[in-house]
Amino acid sequence: MAIFSQLKSHFIRKQYAKITHDLSVKDPKEFIATGERNLLKAFQSAAEQVPAYRQLLREKGVTPSAITSVEVLKAKVPIINKDMVFPNNELRSLCAGGHLDDICSIYSSSGHSGVFSFGVQTWKNASNAAIELEYVFDLYFNIFSRKTLLINCLPMGVKIPTRTLPVAETSVRADVIHALIIKLAKEFDQFILVGESPFLKKVIEEGAETDIPWPDLIVHVITGGEFIAENYRSYLGHLLGIDFENPEGGMITINMGLSELSLSIFREQPQTIALRRLAHSDPKVRYELFGVGVEICPLIMQYSPQSTYLETDLGPGGSPELVVSILDKAAKIPLIRYNTGDTARILTYNEMKGLLESVGLAEFLPEFKLPFGLVWGKKLAVTSKNEQSLSVHEVKEALYRDFKLAGRVTGNFHIAEGDEGVTLLVQLKAGFAESDDMQSSFAESLKIYNRTGVDINFVPYREFPYGIEHNFEIKNKYI
Repeated sequence: MAIFSQLKSHFIRKQYAKITHDLSVKDPKEFIATGERNLLKAFQSAAEQVPAYRQLLREKGVTPSAITSVEVLKAKVPIINKDMVFPNNELRSLCAGGHLDDICSIYSSSGHSGVFSFGVQTWKNASNAAIELEYVFDLYFNIFSRKTLLINCLPMGVKIPTRTLPVAETSVRADVIHALIIKLAKEFDQFILVGESPFLKKVIEEGAETDIPWPDLIVHVITGGEFIAENYRSYLGHLLGIDFENPEGGMITINMGLSELSLSIFREQPQTIALRRLAHSDPKVRYELFGVGVEICPLIMQYSPQSTYLETDLGPGGSPELVVSILDKAAKIPLIRYNTGDTARILTYNEMKGLLESVGLAEFLPEFKLPFGLVWGKKLAVTSKNEQSLSVHEVKEALYRDFKLAGRVTGNFHIAEGDEGVTLLVQLKAGFAESDDMQSSFAESLKIYNRTGVDINFVPYREFPYGIEHNFEIKNKYI
């Protein structure tokens, strides 16, 4: 390694060691207090600098100077959402300063809901994001000690900011990813794949079929974009040869972000992964943590209250929905009290500590004294006229419980209301036909998560009526 690179790495490590020290030893109440101060500043700045938000506050009768505390803010400042913000406003009017002159990138959501939302980054945003990203990567994957190639498999040209890591921007081209890994397997100590879950399934399955020796490589996976079933993680780990007791040899982690807010709001920690896997496999632990009768484990993640202020608001069905305020001074679209539509529960560090200690699981408490989010994602379910109900999350857990079955399906499915209850169509992979054991195997798995009688139909690849040739640019429409 060149002297300059050694010095740079040493300097970066010193910066990151200080961050780790602060996150580990500071009183968690200090983080919350800083976040609340930053929330008031971020609100005042958005009210002054963002034309569309200034107009919204006027229409709602909110006087920014009267917002002097977090309590007043929660009482008077409106909660907003995608439909209120993006369809009827020019992008420049949503930006601080009312212009796009200082931006370095624009990215959009998938448009899955029928409404596109947009994120905008300045050069300063991108630099801050790169520092944070590399800190997390080194913390989890030791990128400064291991020669690492980051493969960005995200769709739509979404960039991953980095200052020191080599990045392969493949988008959703499985063949390119396979060719890169085959060519570079001896050049790098490890690979990091970042992508959405349906595409990563395809990449890893087809890689195994083309003789990529996944178990002989160190491969880390970062995914998100939709709710990730714990059985999906187990399935990918099985294909990659990952030992979940040995993160050094490969990790599968889940990140939650939104295009209009940040590419990363919540992150898992090794301890929260282990905790979710335990709760997933042990009903007693699951009920103690999340409530009696809860069969689908939420994602258990931490967030930085200095960067995002999180709260919940009761949605139409009575479930708490995640509300996010962006606190970054450099944010170009500084959304305040933005409802994401995700079902979630927010816990302080001390609340989570008390909960884990009360059930004898204190060893699963992460080192960082940051607050937690328990996130179930979007509430996607179909309820029939006779009150039978089936959720997308339940189907995902059932599909990946049986690894043999998981290898025969694309991961795409569709839930609908049938004449006598709920109907489920599951798309088979190309070249696969339904076998005698598939119905019974899947029905057995589904009963673990949902006792509703479901009409299950496995559909040949080209006969599936909801996205036959899925290009992985648009999310699956499961309902």
